[in-house]
Amino acid sequence: MQTRRPAGTKSIFPPRRDYTSLSIKDLLDAREAYHVYLSQLDNVIATAIGRYCIHQDDWYAHNPPDRPRPKDVHRITGPRTLANSVIRPWSWPAVLVFVRQWEQPHKLASDLVPSTLYLPDGRVVPTCVIAAPPDEELPAPSEGPFHASHLLGGGYACLREHQGEQSLGTFACLTRKGGSYYALTNRHVAGGDGESVRAYIRGAYEPIGITSNIAVDRQPMASMFPLWGQQSALLTLDAGLVKIDNINDWTSQAFGIGEIGELFDATEHSITLDMIGCPVRAFGGVSGVIEGEVRALFFRYEVVGGQEHVTDMLIGPRREDDKAQKKDPRIEHPLTRPGDSGTLWFYDPPATPRPSDGNEDLGTAPDVPEEGAHARRLRPLAMQWGGQRVRTADGKKSAYALGSFLSSICRSLDTEVVRNWSLGHDEYWGKVGHFSIGWKACDKVSGDLKELMRLNQARIGFPDDTIAQGKAFKVGREGFVPLADVPDYVWVHSWRTYENIQHFADIDIEDVNGGPSMLERCAKNSDEIAASVWKAYFDGFANAGVGPEVGVLPFRVWQIWDAMVAYLKAKDVLRFVAAAGVMAHYVGDASQPLHCSYLHHGVPPMRKVNGREYPVPRDDPEFQAFKETAPAKIHGIYEENMLEVDTATALAGIDDALKGRRPLNVGKTGHDAATAVIKLMSDAQDRLEPMDIINADDPSQGPTKRAAALWNNKKIREATIVSLADSVQVLAALWTSAWVQGGSAAGIAKNKIREYTEEELQPVYRNDRTFVPSLSLDQMAKSGKFEPPP
Repeated sequence: MQTRRPAGTKSIFPPRRDYTSLSIKDLLDAREAYHVYLSQLDNVIATAIGRYCIHQDDWYAHNPPDRPRPKDVHRITGPRTLANSVIRPWSWPAVLVFVRQWEQPHKLASDLVPSTLYLPDGRVVPTCVIAAPPDEELPAPSEGPFHASHLLGGGYACLREHQGEQSLGTFACLTRKGGSYYALTNRHVAGGDGESVRAYIRGAYEPIGITSNIAVDRQPMASMFPLWGQQSALLTLDAGLVKIDNINDWTSQAFGIGEIGELFDATEHSITLDMIGCPVRAFGGVSGVIEGEVRALFFRYEVVGGQEHVTDMLIGPRREDDKAQKKDPRIEHPLTRPGDSGTLWFYDPPATPRPSDGNEDLGTAPDVPEEGAHARRLRPLAMQWGGQRVRTADGKKSAYALGSFLSSICRSLDTEVVRNWSLGHDEYWGKVGHFSIGWKACDKVSGDLKELMRLNQARIGFPDDTIAQGKAFKVGREGFVPLADVPDYVWVHSWRTYENIQHFADIDIEDVNGGPSMLERCAKNSDEIAASVWKAYFDGFANAGVGPEVGVLPFRVWQIWDAMVAYLKAKDVLRFVAAAGVMAHYVGDASQPLHCSYLHHGVPPMRKVNGREYPVPRDDPEFQAFKETAPAKIHGIYEENMLEVDTATALAGIDDALKGRRPLNVGKTGHDAATAVIKLMSDAQDRLEPMDIINADDPSQGPTKRAAALWNNKKIREATIVSLADSVQVLAALWTSAWVQGGSAAGIAKNKIREYTEEELQPVYRNDRTFVPSLSLDQMAKSGKFEPPP
């Protein structure tokens, strides 16, 4: 399509070059020629190359140049920012000039950025001025990190402590160099030599490797892209390698992304301006899911000693405007946060093709991602090393990602990306059980409750087809986390100090005096389900200097059941739904044999007391050393990885196990709710003892083979499926009991039996400190609320 040419006094031959014919080299040459001039303008803070950004309210944001602006439609004179501008097919190639403050041309005088750059050989290049006032305030606290699985991969948060400070980042991916395996991340995390690097796993940072001193800070742009010259420019790469301790703890997949596809080889021939506007996706160790688009290339952000510091790519928030069809689309700010550095950015084609994506006349087909074993396979483009924090025109704070081409990093470090190690996991591995339990329970209730829960089914979990495909779940950012896994993805690493102990109850070991285990006692006599009794049980271990540690799982369900009743009596149906959703997580935990066993992480180091053996405390150095061994990974292998071996069969098996079952009756009190949970725990262990799982495991194998061996064990597979089905049935019964005891018979207004939005639910579970707070066992015992009824 022909675009408007620069104004000229008369026709000339050969024809003046059209802006649309400008190449990347043209733009780079023009910026280089005007570098000194532009850098002396006080208002200019950075430059880049890309395509002309059109203000979203401008005529040409919705109309191509062959539809001239009507005389009664005025030009937009307000600030143009990356947030309020769009890229269209008719956007010119241009040098982008970022300024500190937007001013009208007549006020700038000699500080005016020229609208056109003229080169000695006759080339003419347009500029595009973009307001990007720096945000110099500290960023708001983040909700991340998020990871709950012990299987490591790209997207996991990492940390190195040195010289009294902490360096945070994100692992990009697995790499291999000289026969050894490394994790790629930023130089500031991987710097030094022989220092411990830790990964964030379920609420704590755990050692996973050491720094290697294999790193790169910057490289001359002329050495990376010799055909483009640019002798004064240094490309920032900021990359380093962490030598990992055990490759069997890793997958080559990237969490929240899927499998890693073929690396984009960035050269002068493959990099084009068609990359501008491309959708990209990452999973930051702090921000979680980040969806953006490429907004500029070769962003020059500073000059030091006459050397320009440049980064390959500037990534901004994705603008989902459906090719100008949506007015004022929602844009997430900020795009990235401190701690995301090191995350890998991938090209992100739509999961399903859109009719407008293909063009038969041009011979192009809709672009869809490759399919891996259980997740999409996306092509990696760049690794993030930093961010550019700005304020938008409406005062909002934002931060754009700065990235370096992954191929340039691999070339500089002489390393290769590992793409085929321990594949076969979902994009968000470890989610199958909780989401399926919550979803299926919505179908097992009746009446108005069934209508309410089905309307909110998508807020609680996911249907079988989505879980089996592993594509749609999106966790992180301030984005919505389905309620069934809020305890793992949000609460475990939040202000809820005692959240960890809500998830388990290691009560299958005789007490310190040799008496029956608490599980046996509670299963035989429900009066033993009392916070004071449990406190005495666990205090006995603590006083003897042994474990197991305190766990309160049945009381957590009791607490949530009481809250659901209270919410319903107060006609607060929103919080009733939120509490019901999070309850699904704990009920799912209760159906897993290892969640109610001192063998939670396999057979731990033991210590004798009065001739009997008990586990050492978890803060004991002996246990900490054991926790790093392969046998100690059995919990995650069984509960997470095993269910991903054949997810579709596992989910269908749960449905088959539920067929023909009659609804349960769990009583009328919170104590009755806890009693139902104890029975669920006891039945799970009667069906499948923890040692059955441990004995069937081969810790010498990698996670994928270990999980497959457990799944292929008929007893383990079938017992696990039945236990998951039990948890669906118990959860539905607990919801029904709370619904009845909360006064549903008196009538709930029809306008409250509705779908509650993510925006309504999210503040409840993220910010409301009165919403089912996570209590210690001491607090429960002192409250007197967790004792059997008289």
